[in-house]
Amino acid sequence: MFRSQLGTAVPGAAYLDAYRGVPPLDLDVLGETITRRFAAIAAKAAGSIAVVQGNETVTYADLDRRSNQLARVLRQRGIDVGSLVALHAGRSIASLVSILAILKAGAAYLPLDTSAPVAYLDRLLRECDADLVLCAGTPAADLPVMALHLDTAMAAAGRESWSPLPESASSSDIAYIMYTSGSTGRPKGVMVPRRAVARLVIDQTYAHFGPDEVFLHSAPLAFDASTFEIWGALLHGARLVIAGNEHSSLQSLGETISGNGVTTAWFTAGLFHLLVDHQPEALRGLRQIVAGGDVLSPTHVMRAQAALPDCQFINGYGPTENTTFTCCYRIPRDGWSGGPVPIGTPIHGTYVRLLDDNMNAVADGQIGMLYTGGIGLSSGYLGDAPRTAKQFLPDPELVGATLYCTGDLARRRPDGNFDFIGRRDRQVKIDGKRIDICEIEEALRHTSGISDAFVVATRNSDGTPCLTGYVKPSPGAHEMTVLESAARNSLKKTLPAQMHPSQILVVHEFPLTLNGKVDAARLPAAVPHPVSTTGIAMNETERALVDIISGVLGRPSIDLHTNFFDLGATSLKLMQAHAAIARRWPGVDVIALFQHSNIQALARNVEGTKVPVNTLAIRRGQHQAEALRRLRKPSRLK
Repeated sequence: MFRSQLGTAVPGAAYLDAYRGVPPLDLDVLGETITRRFAAIAAKAAGSIAVVQGNETVTYADLDRRSNQLARVLRQRGIDVGSLVALHAGRSIASLVSILAILKAGAAYLPLDTSAPVAYLDRLLRECDADLVLCAGTPAADLPVMALHLDTAMAAAGRESWSPLPESASSSDIAYIMYTSGSTGRPKGVMVPRRAVARLVIDQTYAHFGPDEVFLHSAPLAFDASTFEIWGALLHGARLVIAGNEHSSLQSLGETISGNGVTTAWFTAGLFHLLVDHQPEALRGLRQIVAGGDVLSPTHVMRAQAALPDCQFINGYGPTENTTFTCCYRIPRDGWSGGPVPIGTPIHGTYVRLLDDNMNAVADGQIGMLYTGGIGLSSGYLGDAPRTAKQFLPDPELVGATLYCTGDLARRRPDGNFDFIGRRDRQVKIDGKRIDICEIEEALRHTSGISDAFVVATRNSDGTPCLTGYVKPSPGAHEMTVLESAARNSLKKTLPAQMHPSQILVVHEFPLTLNGKVDAARLPAAVPHPVSTTGIAMNETERALVDIISGVLGRPSIDLHTNFFDLGATSLKLMQAHAAIARRWPGVDVIALFQHSNIQALARNVEGTKVPVNTLAIRRGQHQAEALRRLRKPSRLK
């Protein structure tokens, strides 16, 4: 059971006594759990609209009642304090009802990445020992946990009482577990307590929270930015507007914002840059924009400020282990004192220290390792006491307090704001999601015919991060092109799409430094994909698409038949390509780039020719749930 693994956590409520008397920390939120706060808000704003999804709306009273009913169904199935319920579903009203119900039953929720391969999900569920999986679609038959379809659960809930269950969980109990990439080759389950969620959005000043705000919910549930979106709205009586599917175009995203009067939105740095470049009008009407997940471009920030004089832009920084945000910077309209956009100062309930290798403080202007503490800290890693002990350390200045080592290098400016310098380890952000390169290397090493692997992080010509994988063949392995294909097929089955390298190159030996480590500087540079003699653009449509796609992917030439994802495409890159394609062919929907994922197939679709839908591309393009419904046999449902 999940509850049996909680002993690996850092100390719970007791260690918070160490923070008494520390001015930056407001401990008032500790007495208020998520569910108690939501119940009070729902009673006060009963008739107000809580959630909007397309043409469907739900009031606070209805959301409260429906989650109370589902909580009773879960309790009847043994879900209580210490239980863990996984949620395999996309953004929806039903998902929000489920999350609230899980918390009201006293349990923790685990949002699963709906685009992840079945093998990856299977491994997570076995490691966390979840008690139940709530599924929006038909789950895989061989999942290691009993599954309950959301439609079945909601139908059963409709027969239950509206009255709430007695409050059973404390603020130190776990609210959710979020998995992040791990250096040991397996992901880490970050256990986030309920008090940390309250600290994120209650009594904060980095952004405005209140019933007059309309929040956009566009982040995947398995991405911790969704915590800010969901609870920033629902714990303040605000309205939450659910964005469309994972492949919404920039235009449709803008229509969602303008059509629903959205005032507050969070975007990854990459998506923010895309919107500023291709769809700045989509941001009109927003009063505050939080961007983060990677380094913000000063040029894009200044352009956005000029175009949107009434909008407050906020640079948000923080690891999942400190509940979404650690530092935030409200970017002044008159700019900052040059250099990168600062990450700002700690938000309420949080403090940071810059320390050297001996855990001594560094002076202002000097680079040090960023450590963070306070009531936003997670409770450690699920079932991994050694890793928890390595990352969560005693505060050398505050007896009884704990610091989390972020692995990020930073320095403090004279005005007190912090600059992010870079990572000390081998982690990188791709589309705003933290990825540990070691996990990709470990997956590659498990591919038949590969004896060793090394992955490097670089940047495309437009500054976006990308990955290049180098693999060393085993003796007698297949030829290079076959080995590259085998490596890609292996990754498709084991890792989410954002963890797939843009290119995989076969090398017979890794160059080494004098101390025996791989010398990344001497590895062969990534090269453009070879163009086959049968893959040259033959008509105007194909030539135009080649120009657009190759420009977005930073490749001088591309083959007509090569899958976009094998060329290094990501969902964000295809959204960028769609913005250019839609200007020439307005009728082309963004989903076409995922369903017809090479130049030839896309050209036929653009020209109106019926071509078979590429279901593999849908799955790799984060339509995992839809693909599972077609490809997997029926599951045993409770």
